[in-house]
This record gives sequence, C-alpha cells and structure tokens, in this order.
Amino acid sequence: MIFEGLGKTIATSLISVLVLGMVPAHAADLGRSGPPPYAVEPDRAPIRSIWDGVYYGASVGYGWGESDHYYDRNDNHGTATQELDGALASITAGYNYRVSPAFLIGVEGDLGVMDLNADDKVIFDGHIWKSQFGPFWGTVRARAGWLWGNFLLYGTGGLAFMSVDEVGIGDADGQTADNRSVRSGWVLGGGVEYAVTSRMTTKIEYLHMDFGRYEGYSENQEHYYFDNRVNLVRAGLNVKF
Repeated sequence: MIFEGLGKTIATSLISVLVLGMVPAHAADLGRSGPPPYAVEPDRAPIRSIWDGVYYGASVGYGWGESDHYYDRNDNHGTATQELDGALASITAGYNYRVSPAFLIGVEGDLGVMDLNADDKVIFDGHIWKSQFGPFWGTVRARAGWLWGNFLLYGTGGLAFMSVDEVGIGDADGQTADNRSVRSGWVLGGGVEYAVTSRMTTKIEYLHMDFGRYEGYSENQEHYYFDNRVNLVRAGLNVKF
C-alpha cells in the first residue's frame, strides 16, 4: 500500500509538471501559424550563435548635412551655410564578442555611396556656391551594447570618411574657394538590432559624422574654409555565415 500510494503521488506530480510546462507553450501558439521561434532568453544557444562572430550586411537610408563656408575679403564677406540631403547605401562587415550573457562589444566597418546635394546658392556679394557630399563614404567603428531577449541596444563610434565636391566661385578673378577631396573625421551614433533568426538580424541606426574644417587660400591669397557635417538614419540587414 505504501508503494502504491507513493507511485500515485509521483505520477500525479509528473502529470502536473507536464501540464504546467505545456500551458505557456500552447498559449503562445494560439493565433500563430508555422513553427515557433527560438527562445528569446539571451543566455540560450540560438541567441548566442547570432551575437558572436563575423557577420556581413547591407543598409539603405537618408542623410542630411550642413556645410559652413567662410571667405575673408576686405571685411565685407563672412560665413554662409548650405543644407544638403539625399539618399545613401552601404555594405557592412563586423565582428561581435559577448563579454557576458547581456553585454556585447565589437567592431564594424562600412563602405558606401551617397548623393547629398543642394541647389546652387548665391552668397556674399555674388559668389556662387555649389556643394555636394559623395559619391563615396565609409566608417570604421567600435560597438558596445546590451542584449535583451532578441534585441540589442548599442552605441557606436570611430572614424569616418566622405568625398566632398564644393566650390565657391567668386564674382571676380582669383576669388575661387574649393573643397574637393576625400575628408576624414569622427562618427558617433547608436541603434537597435533585432535577431530575426539564428543567422539574420535587422537594425535601425542613427550616425552623426563630423569632418571638421578644411582651410585654404584663393589665388588672391584670401583665406577661406569649409566645415562639413552629416547625419544619417538607415535600415540594415546583417547575416552571419
């Protein structure tokens, strides 16, 4: 009788555990078709696999920026600002390393194209200012972030470069100011990344790039400079191989 009662008790306990374990899974499956997604806890293997190692990706987005142009001539010129905007895209490669189940560090690089431009602008006493950012840009950045389920919230920063094509054409000979080359600077930003599968993530990201000041002298030996800044918002897709 003792063993019979003990057997009933054990069987009842096992049935209770199985039922309790099935109820959440059954509730989560209501109203959803297809196979269930992998677990969302950050310390389980499927999540670990997507947040560690090498990945590649691509992104598209929108950029907007400002350029300040200064020209020194007999104290009757000054500073003007041009606002540019347009589309951009890039390819990405990176590496992630999980320091702990909830904290990640890594490096990421971009190589992309952009077309940020503005209408020609008349400044000072008749100078014509033409300005364009692109066609090439890129970054090399460090990343650090916090994992919460399938989400990664991160900050990023590092080096940036961008090709620039700007010219201020004076209203007389010898007054041309130009800024035509690839400029380097710094970049800071952040974003949110989501693990769609054990090999694919999507992201929304904001970056601010500052390329500092480029200074020069016209043929008339009159000082000028250009200051360039760019902001961008983009959506991306990363894949781990």
